[in-house]
Amino acid sequence: MSHRKEMKITRHLHELSAIGPVYLVGGSLRDDILGRPSKDYDFAVPGNARAFSEAVARRVGARVIEIGKDDRTVYRVVLGKEILDFSPMEGEEIEKDLKRRDFTINAMAYDLQSERLIDPVDALDDIRSKTIRLISEKAILDDPVRMVRAFRFAAVLGFAIAPETVAAISRHRGLITRSAKERISAEAMSMMEAERSFPCLREMDRAGLLGQIIPELEPCRGCLQNEIHGRDVFEHAMGTYEEIESILSPPQEDGPLWPEFSAPIQGYLEQGNRKGLLKWAALLHDVGKPETRSVDPTGKVRFLGHEQVGAAMVRDICSRLRMSGQSRSYMTFVVQKHLLPLFLFDAFERKSLTSKGMVGFARKYQDDIIGLLIHSVADERAKARASDESICKLVSFLRRIMSTYFRDLKPKMAEPRLIDGHDLMRHFNLKPSRRLGRLLQKVEEARLRGEVKTKKEAMELIGTWLQLEGDAGIEPATPSSGGLCSIR
Repeated sequence: MSHRKEMKITRHLHELSAIGPVYLVGGSLRDDILGRPSKDYDFAVPGNARAFSEAVARRVGARVIEIGKDDRTVYRVVLGKEILDFSPMEGEEIEKDLKRRDFTINAMAYDLQSERLIDPVDALDDIRSKTIRLISEKAILDDPVRMVRAFRFAAVLGFAIAPETVAAISRHRGLITRSAKERISAEAMSMMEAERSFPCLREMDRAGLLGQIIPELEPCRGCLQNEIHGRDVFEHAMGTYEEIESILSPPQEDGPLWPEFSAPIQGYLEQGNRKGLLKWAALLHDVGKPETRSVDPTGKVRFLGHEQVGAAMVRDICSRLRMSGQSRSYMTFVVQKHLLPLFLFDAFERKSLTSKGMVGFARKYQDDIIGLLIHSVADERAKARASDESICKLVSFLRRIMSTYFRDLKPKMAEPRLIDGHDLMRHFNLKPSRRLGRLLQKVEEARLRGEVKTKKEAMELIGTWLQLEGDAGIEPATPSSGGLCSIR
């Protein structure tokens, strides 16, 4: 079926038709119809795609970049901020080319010469009804990663997946294990980066695809926890994912979690793909619990060391899925340390938390406390029987940590240190060693807590420490230095 439609594509794309027959296809055409911004344009060329792209490059003063190989080669021309990709059309007719694609919403073409929209599979109807629909099951057999892509499209576009497409994914879910792992993780990450991906994650699980991608989650089903959780480990993980997504993209009526720190939080989250990685970590944060589950003599369920076991498992999962080293390190870090804010809160509730403990936590993890604190709130909210009061107390306590770090600690950390290793070696006749580093770190922590403010106070404090350690034979190299303590 062909349709005439006035497209919103830029004028220079229309000018491509002067070179020869060419069709705008794929996601850029779909996004144009949806009114979504796009800077990547895909074209099907019925003739020589390489010659066509070279003609385009000559006109705009650019060069052609070849991507892929054999019959899947794409010829790319970069035009300012826009990317133009040219591929050879499969078959002699554009309709046949389109019917070989994955989903109906991607199987349209716009003929730049006749200015016609060509829609052989009724893609416009599915776009209007916001439906993701396979063109045929063969699309999955040819490329099983398309199963994950269906959920990615649904999350990014806010569409629903047609029931028959979900059924086909469920039937063929086992094929995903044969696909390139980096492609699977890339599609999953793109899904998770969408603001409202949880419904798609839930449907992916119901179709059996999630368990194929991350089999480590399967033992979490039916792994019972203590009373406050009220859910097994798997459902708690899913709940944590849903809650962290709500925190990262809050409903308009709720607003940000800690509005007074919105700027640094947003800056932190915009680095790399931290929003997606925090969702990954939320899903996997308790993956070590089944292996560490035990019941003590009183009948209490415990998971001692599950964060360490889970971190090792997450490291292996990331490696298997060919994630980058940076992504692997960040996810492992969040899973390994996710209990620390809750430990601090517990100590605060018992009135045993010292300023040293709070400052030490913030100083050690610095801006990464943002990820840990956001995860902690989601983790607590996902406990089915956690009270609103306990959650409010936790959020209020974590605000204090944020304030300690951003309003007091971070500005001080930007200031120069009071002393360095040379000062210690000269004044106390110490030799280079790891001990110097430990002493300097202790002084820095004391400075950040406001316990010492001058070089003199720092040296006196170190003198006291050395005396307590029994360094009776050490004398300062400069005994006349204005009242600094002497060790004898």
